[in-house]
Amino acid sequence: MSRASNLASGVIVAACLVTACGPRAESQTSTTNVTVFEGARLITGDGGPAIENAAFIVEGDRFTRVGRRGYVETPAGAARVDLTGKTVMPAMIDVHSHLGFLDQADASMAKDHFTRENLTDHLERYAYHGFAAVCSFGTDTGDLPFQMRDETIPNAALYRTVGRGLAYPGSGPADPSRNDVPYAVTTEEEARAAVRDLAPHKPDFVKIWVDDRNGTKQKLTPPLFRAAADEARTLGFRSVAHVFDLADAKELLEAGVEGFTHMVRDQRSTTSFWRCSRNDPTSGSPPISEG
Repeated sequence: MSRASNLASGVIVAACLVTACGPRAESQTSTTNVTVFEGARLITGDGGPAIENAAFIVEGDRFTRVGRRGYVETPAGAARVDLTGKTVMPAMIDVHSHLGFLDQADASMAKDHFTRENLTDHLERYAYHGFAAVCSFGTDTGDLPFQMRDETIPNAALYRTVGRGLAYPGSGPADPSRNDVPYAVTTEEEARAAVRDLAPHKPDFVKIWVDDRNGTKQKLTPPLFRAAADEARTLGFRSVAHVFDLADAKELLEAGVEGFTHMVRDQRSTTSFWRCSRNDPTSGSPPISEG
């Protein structure tokens, strides 16, 4: 996606600046791997005020010094990039998305879309919108996602993945195109075996769906998610649960689950929260979808 390498706005994402934005700015050739970026309004992301007319130094792939222009010591031979009139901010990270199934051009969902080309397109869209990394949460199939996780793809967000999540049959992702992707577990041994199957890939988390889809599905029972969380902890992995009900959240915490996706509701409430988004194929928005 060409827009990923052709930032047109006045906001530059710091984590992507050197590769995605540097070529657009007037620069001085370097005899080292050090570059000083000068003149921008810099939002540091630490809660402090923005630094006007800032300077920051990148050595290799690390930010090493940040401050006001003229007050930051610049190594000899460093390249200089003038960012006057631009704003620089830290990149964002999306820790819950589902990549690969959406064709952004026509908003269709299908397993046939789960290809390197489409995954790369999704990661480029994320980078264009200011995301340095995205974690695909439970609907990745095969070895391709783990291969791409180990790559640095130009002008694209970093890929992180949990691989396949675990769910009671049919109670995982809502969309039919990927509803059968997670490990379907109905016994404690199946839950443990699923985690063991994931382990050689070193997933970033182990994803566990605990959702009855508003009373329409059988959700993963406490003995099953306890077994999955225990196996994950035994093998050195953190587990995260897709959950809505407060009672389930409490039991999941007791089981050792370390985080939640979505928002918890009290069973006594008549309202619930669903994370959702409309994917407008003309907007170029990141491919975020409910899961």
